[in-house]
Amino acid sequence: MSRGAVAGSTHEIDVHHHFVWGTEKEAMETLLSEYQDRNPDVRFVEEQTAINSLRLMVKSRILKEEPPDVWDEWPGANLRPTVEAGATADITDIWEDTGMERAYFDGMAEAARFDGAYHAVPLDLARISNLYFDVHAFEAAGVDPRRLDGPRELVEVLPALAEHRANPYAVFGRNPYGLLQLWETLFLAHGDPATYEAAVDGDAASHRGLLREAFETLGDLIDAGPENIEFMDSSDMDNGFSDGETACINNGSWTTGHMGSQPDIEYGRDWDCIPFPGTGDAHIVNTNAFITSAEAEDDDTVREFVRYLGSARTNEQFNTISGSIPPRSDVGVDGIHPLSRELHSEFGQGATMLPSMCHGLAVPPERIAELKDVVVTFLSKRDVENSVDSVVETLSN
Repeated sequence: MSRGAVAGSTHEIDVHHHFVWGTEKEAMETLLSEYQDRNPDVRFVEEQTAINSLRLMVKSRILKEEPPDVWDEWPGANLRPTVEAGATADITDIWEDTGMERAYFDGMAEAARFDGAYHAVPLDLARISNLYFDVHAFEAAGVDPRRLDGPRELVEVLPALAEHRANPYAVFGRNPYGLLQLWETLFLAHGDPATYEAAVDGDAASHRGLLREAFETLGDLIDAGPENIEFMDSSDMDNGFSDGETACINNGSWTTGHMGSQPDIEYGRDWDCIPFPGTGDAHIVNTNAFITSAEAEDDDTVREFVRYLGSARTNEQFNTISGSIPPRSDVGVDGIHPLSRELHSEFGQGATMLPSMCHGLAVPPERIAELKDVVVTFLSKRDVENSVDSVVETLSN
């Protein structure tokens, strides 16, 4: 029997993932259920937990030499240490045999490729540098968000928005990634793609002025939001926005799934989303990808499941439910949310993709942890210069 086989000709696949909330949870449940319907001899041993806990759990199992067969993770620089440790399977043949190399957007294929070999299958694509806004609040305040040239202009209109919503802006701080993804968006918005890439590549010291502006604006946006944001998570912020408490927020494209699932509000009429002011046609992006354990590299049952995860149909189905953007260029998009469909078209036409620092595509795990520490410290102390020094030191290593 193969590694995944158990008595009675049933095959187990040990799957760990972090899709535990909202439309993402529904999307993953649909994929696993459909696969089992098509393959009744397969049984999933499923572990679901928040992404930070998931990473620790997977790392612990790898160290114990009992890794899950398949798990989801941020690829790119975040995954490189695990690849270099020999813990992940080389699935290049699957990419080549199924045409995935031609089908995935270049930025997504690059995030899954390490030294010429593929070790991941991207499932979704999210733009991080978004501004979700309440159409009625902005109209009442006499503000056209599309005419805001940059983040300082957004800060300037917050008092007008405060007359129409309890919170003109909101950011969450229970998980530091809420602060960090906003900060990296502000850094891009105050600068440009070249300065963003230079900082990621280690030359943050040459751009201290832009780093300083990003932290100053981050402080202004925190001040415009609710108190005690250290107790607010991503779903709290999204719910506050969909409930009409907040005029605008920054979050990844998973918010599209949440907003699209609300029956009483309509995209374009009640809420909308644009590139964060100042970012233009450069998009900070992230992807969730599935990784195969090196221990399951020769397990045909696991490999067939990986082929399924990377297929055009699976891409279409997952992202139609979750609201995210399919990372493949060849999927049907008629059923996908209109906002995700627009972004899919832009990426298909070669729009700039900048790998997210916050979500691990651009920097390795230890740097992510250090950057999160910087924004958490900033939240409590509001020391701009110390925060700039810390980012320069972190990205220069």
